[in-house]
Amino acid sequence: MKISNPTTQTILAPATPDPQTSGNPIQYLPVALFGSTVALSGLAIAWKLSIKLYGAPPIISNIITIFAWAVFVILFLGYLYKIIAFPERVKAELTHPITANFLGTFFISAVLLSGLAAPYSLLLARITWVVGTLGGIAFVYTLTHRLFKGDLSSLDLVPPMLIPGLTILNAVTAHASIDLGWWSAAADQMLFSIGIVYVMVFFVIITYRLVHLEQVTLFLKPSLLLMSAPFEVGLLSYLSTRNKIDDFSTVLFFFGLFIFIVLFFIVFDRKLPFMVSWWGACFSMGALTNGSLQFARLSEIHFVRVISIVLLILVNILILTTLVQTIRYLFTGRLLKP
Repeated sequence: MKISNPTTQTILAPATPDPQTSGNPIQYLPVALFGSTVALSGLAIAWKLSIKLYGAPPIISNIITIFAWAVFVILFLGYLYKIIAFPERVKAELTHPITANFLGTFFISAVLLSGLAAPYSLLLARITWVVGTLGGIAFVYTLTHRLFKGDLSSLDLVPPMLIPGLTILNAVTAHASIDLGWWSAAADQMLFSIGIVYVMVFFVIITYRLVHLEQVTLFLKPSLLLMSAPFEVGLLSYLSTRNKIDDFSTVLFFFGLFIFIVLFFIVFDRKLPFMVSWWGACFSMGALTNGSLQFARLSEIHFVRVISIVLLILVNILILTTLVQTIRYLFTGRLLKP
């Protein structure tokens, strides 16, 4: 299935709009917008890691955590309304070979927010993690099952296809904050095994497509930075179960950093307009920042601390810019429209 338009909203627009519902903007609420809560959760985690590493004030992480939870609840209620009021819209979005992958941002948001909620309510954290993880497993299974049915255009092999694997890798990372007992280690091993192989296999496939076929559409351009996520999210999940730096974790960090730097200057140029897909870039940079903070905390490579500080500054700028633009587009009626 080829994409000829740079926005998923347009792809999913009905051929004949219903005059009774065409004015309701909720029908255009993209599931990809849950990428905002992934990015905000990652930013809260980054500031939380900075407390012990650099003496950052805890209030910053706490404020971002509350804000991330609030945005998540609002988006959840909005998308639930869309499911009830516009089921055909939702079906079209979640059966599309590209946009279906963005559903994983909902499950990633749930597991990351569960870790942030743990100090305040362990029960809420555990329930959220279980829901996010079980949903993520079902999500990965469903999309993998679809893939093996075949009939997928090679042009649809784009970076968002990494999101299903990233879903369960993030579940491993968050699990460290909400230990569920004797079966936790076995669950982490299973999730890490599935997730790391999934993202590495698709990293190779997607790289081949990006090198040999035409460029991705403008809407998907920021998602190119997701190509670094398998290494940085893989690093975070790996360290969450071992808490020490070894050769494998070193390779994951530095190769992920290298890929991110290469792609960052391809993605962000003066011609790139604001789009919802900017949140995918924020998510990727957040993962890299958290990976660098964890690596700096556990390693004796001192210049990584400098890298982590630079990344922390840059990810704050990128997320704040994207947030301001999202709010501006929302209130000017340009965010939720066909």
